[in-house]
Amino acid sequence: MNLPKTPFFSVFKPGYLAFVAFGLFLDLISKYVIITKMVAHESIPVLGDFFRLSLTFNTGFVFGLFQNNALPSLFATGFAIVFLIFYRWQNADLGNAWGWNFVMAGAFGNFSDKFFVKIPGVGFRFGFTPEKPGIEYIGVVDFLDFEWPDFLLFDRWPAFNVADSCVSIGIVILLFTMDWKELDKK
Repeated sequence: MNLPKTPFFSVFKPGYLAFVAFGLFLDLISKYVIITKMVAHESIPVLGDFFRLSLTFNTGFVFGLFQNNALPSLFATGFAIVFLIFYRWQNADLGNAWGWNFVMAGAFGNFSDKFFVKIPGVGFRFGFTPEKPGIEYIGVVDFLDFEWPDFLLFDRWPAFNVADSCVSIGIVILLFTMDWKELDKK
C-alpha cells in the first residue's frame, strides 16, 4: 500500500486536529457528566415528552441495531476511522474540511467510549465486560432523546450523543460541499 503523496499535515492541519480533539473532549465529558448524575435507563424531561435526557447504552451499531455486539462494533468503528483517515488524505480536495473534522471528532468520541465500562452514579472503568451486570454497563453512552412521529420507523428517535451529532453535522456539510462530478472522474 502506498501512502498519499500529499503531506499528512497539509491535509490534517494542526487547527483541524485541535478541533477533533476538542470534539472528542466535549463528547467524553458530556457522557461522564450524564453517567455520574443519572441512573441507568432514567429519563428526565427537559421539554416535556418532546426532549428528554435518557441514559441508555448502545452495545451495537447505528440506531442501536444488532445489540450485544460491543466487540464487533469496536472493530468496525476502528476500521472506519482508519479508512476515513486514508480516504481523506488521498482525497484532500473532496468536500469541506470542517465536515471531515466533525465526522472524525464523532468517530473518535464513540470509539473511545467503547473502551470503558460505565457505572451510573460513579463514572467509567477501563474494560470490555462488566463485573456486576445490571449495575455496570458496556456500550456507547446515549442520552439525547427526542420525540419522533410514530409512523416513521421508530416510536421515538433512538437516543444519541454529542459524537453522533458531530457525525451527522459533518455528513450534512460534506453532502452540500462535495463536488460529485469530480468524484465521478476519479
